[in-house]
Amino acid sequence: MSKKLLLLVLLAISACQAFAQKASIKGSVVDTIEKKKLQNSSVLLIRSKDSILVKSVRANAQGEFELTNLQKGDYSLLISYPKMADFIRDIRLTDSSKFNLGPIHMETKTFLLNEVVVRAQKEAIRMKGDTIVYQADSFAVKPNANVQDLLRRLPGIEVDKNGAIKAAGEDVNTVLVEGEEFFGDDPLLATKYLKASAVSEVQVYDKKSKEAELTGIDDGKKDKIINIKLKENAKNGYLSTLDANSDLDHYKNLGGMLGVYKGKLKAAIYGNTTNLNQDSKVTSAMSKLKGNDYDVIEVGDDGSTMMISYGGDDDDYFSPTNGLPNYSAYGAHFSDKWNQNKLGLKLNYKNTDTKVIDNRTSNGQRLLPNGTSFFSSGTSTENSNKGGQSVKGNVDITLDSLSTMKISFSGKTNFNKNNSTNYNQSLNDQGLFVSKNNQQNSTDTDSELFNGNINYTHKSKKKGRTLSIDLQPETQNSKGIENSLNVTNYYNDQGQMNRTENLDLFKDNASKQTSLGTRISYTEPLGKKWQLQTAYSFKTVISSSNRMVYDNLQNRKAIDSLSNNFDFNNFSNIGKVVLQYRAQKFSVSGGVEATQTSFELDDIDRNNKFNRNYLNWAPRGNFNYRISKSTSLSLNYNGNTSQPSLDQLQPIRQINNPLYQVVGNSNLKPSFSNSIGLNFNSYQFKSEQFIYGYLSYNFTRNAIASTQTVDEFNKTISSYTNLNGNNSIYANASYQKGFSKLHFRASFSISYNSSNYVSILNNKLNKNFNGQLNLRPGFSYYTDKVQVNYNPSVTFLNSNSSLGSINNGKSYTHNHEISGTIQLPYKTEFNTSISLSYRPANQSFNTPLNVALWNCYISKKMLPTDALEMKLSVSDILNQKIGYNRYVGGNYINETTFSYIPRYILIGLTYNLSGNFAKAAK
Repeated sequence: MSKKLLLLVLLAISACQAFAQKASIKGSVVDTIEKKKLQNSSVLLIRSKDSILVKSVRANAQGEFELTNLQKGDYSLLISYPKMADFIRDIRLTDSSKFNLGPIHMETKTFLLNEVVVRAQKEAIRMKGDTIVYQADSFAVKPNANVQDLLRRLPGIEVDKNGAIKAAGEDVNTVLVEGEEFFGDDPLLATKYLKASAVSEVQVYDKKSKEAELTGIDDGKKDKIINIKLKENAKNGYLSTLDANSDLDHYKNLGGMLGVYKGKLKAAIYGNTTNLNQDSKVTSAMSKLKGNDYDVIEVGDDGSTMMISYGGDDDDYFSPTNGLPNYSAYGAHFSDKWNQNKLGLKLNYKNTDTKVIDNRTSNGQRLLPNGTSFFSSGTSTENSNKGGQSVKGNVDITLDSLSTMKISFSGKTNFNKNNSTNYNQSLNDQGLFVSKNNQQNSTDTDSELFNGNINYTHKSKKKGRTLSIDLQPETQNSKGIENSLNVTNYYNDQGQMNRTENLDLFKDNASKQTSLGTRISYTEPLGKKWQLQTAYSFKTVISSSNRMVYDNLQNRKAIDSLSNNFDFNNFSNIGKVVLQYRAQKFSVSGGVEATQTSFELDDIDRNNKFNRNYLNWAPRGNFNYRISKSTSLSLNYNGNTSQPSLDQLQPIRQINNPLYQVVGNSNLKPSFSNSIGLNFNSYQFKSEQFIYGYLSYNFTRNAIASTQTVDEFNKTISSYTNLNGNNSIYANASYQKGFSKLHFRASFSISYNSSNYVSILNNKLNKNFNGQLNLRPGFSYYTDKVQVNYNPSVTFLNSNSSLGSINNGKSYTHNHEISGTIQLPYKTEFNTSISLSYRPANQSFNTPLNVALWNCYISKKMLPTDALEMKLSVSDILNQKIGYNRYVGGNYINETTFSYIPRYILIGLTYNLSGNFAKAAK
């Protein structure tokens, strides 16, 4: 049946016909003052190079006109009407240009004092302050192309095969439409489902943090943003998609969405189900919708440090890396503004359910300080099921021209069920057994969370003076049970079993927490160039944790040494002062945060109280220098004190596997991290040249490090201690050059990162070094009919340990990403991509690992608007995909296998319907 259906699909694709499309221009002519439709307006299209009249038409009774079947070239559009000033616009057409000028407002000659209105075409690329502006109509795209296709044409912007976007070498995680979220800020929705013909401009800029935007003091935190400006007639519309893919046997990927947008109103529903390791792209984007985006006053596990971090992203969207999944999700979105945008509401609802089956194997070798090596191997099977539902939203209120209030809220319930079986064994240098472990685990946990934020912001009439107040309540509860059955065998020096340990535990866990935090921030300008920010915050946390562990072999007798019952109270204060100096070409700022925290930990079962008070310092500095309009340099420093967590402090033994146990250390000190970053950007638009560079150095004093003791059975007892010597370096430089006349673009990037990590192994200091050098050129060729990309890369790796290494730790890999798309006749598209990965043999692994993943599809678009697409796709044509990973870490090497989805063929049908609502006649 599959063969017959495949033949039918191919015949259907080859049988459909299409006609070549020519460029066109349309619009409507309107009297600006009286709002009348100017019937019989004269519309002339004149060729620029020789001033020859190419075509002329008259506007109809509704003032509308259309010029069709136009050849590519440069033209001047001239519109005239009695007693009205002539309208002139220069236009550049490609074979596929579809200009919709919308309403063209004509001014009277009297009003303009007899001056002729001339509207010249804007530059293709220009700088507007700190924003790069691309004029969309200046870049040719195929008919019915989406915004992704348009972005691939823009110098300095890269879009990979999965839709991930880079601008000037930086990741773009947010795409806005008209400066606002388009059903959320995920890049996919705006770029895949909006048509390129609807776009007026594409703007690229660095968005400062919320705090920096409010206060005007740059904190060095920036995100690369793309904003899509729409043409007037495209700002109201609808979009829908239905995506059905199946191999007609087992694999499926079904998803759909329906959304409308009209002015500030946006509403959508969506759903998806799949058993492939990727969900519907539209559902992935919708699943990341934000509903309560605000800066969270956070306290760590121990209530020890107050951090300001950006909140709102969901943490339960589908992103499997291995295993055999079965996933479903559905949700809805609503947002709108009323009363002249003074009142706004945004709501998001989501329900998810994820099941994953994963079978794994592992093989590893560990070298101890005395020269002893252990060889371990194991297998595991895991069945997990997690999900939940959530509601998030916010209400925005404009109180007056200077004051706003924002109320954000979130509530969600989650569940997590897991069943697993594990087998592990260890052998010594002589190949004799030292230990074996069989384990069965099951967990069942439910949790619920409610949090929110009330923010009041006031901007004074005096520029730069601001006041912001936040109030944040939160409550969360969690309860769950766990069963853990272990059978562990120990062997003597002759490899003979001499002891068996049975452990059958039942764990009953419950925790709850309530908290209240507030923050007050005030900014005051000190003259024209100086600005001062001061802030005060506090947060109080009341929580409890009851973890009871019972021995099933002793009629569920409680095990006091493994159980705990804690009450925890915390109170934290934070003060902040930042001073900034801003000149014409540069700005510099510096400041410090000081956090005073006290908490009381009451061990109820042992009648033991633990009190702690400390002061954390977090200095910061930032320097920005604008060398020219398109070249900038920045330098920043941040310091942060981190306290150990409760799990790290509690001297309670945690056992899930008798061969691996964790014990806390109540004598841990706080660590202090330092981070220095240097950033350089340069854009030369006329020569299509882009240069980007970044360098960072991080080091930590009193780092909270691991200390492990490994005995003759390869039994590990792990704890924590403070050590110095952790540091890392990261450097990246990239260069891109475009040759638009040749339809060619080339790039080259080089990156280096290294890290030093210290730990204790069997009372010996272990210094681990890991280094990586990556070279990545890139080449792309693009026309309306053909797109070809080639991105090779080579990576050199090095790792070693001061305790001695299993090998020299040196290896290299090289990868080649080749992809191409060709537009065939009859609206047919063929795409192929090959990912070649080569990992030669080295001293750690004596066999090479070479994999060639070849995917392709052929698709046929149908209907006049190309809304319907039929696709035949093949994943992993050569059937070389493997679930396999390797790790080399100085005195430790490991390789693992895991479940994966092998080669499959999908027949897909996609229906994308998007458009604009017709405007009512005035």
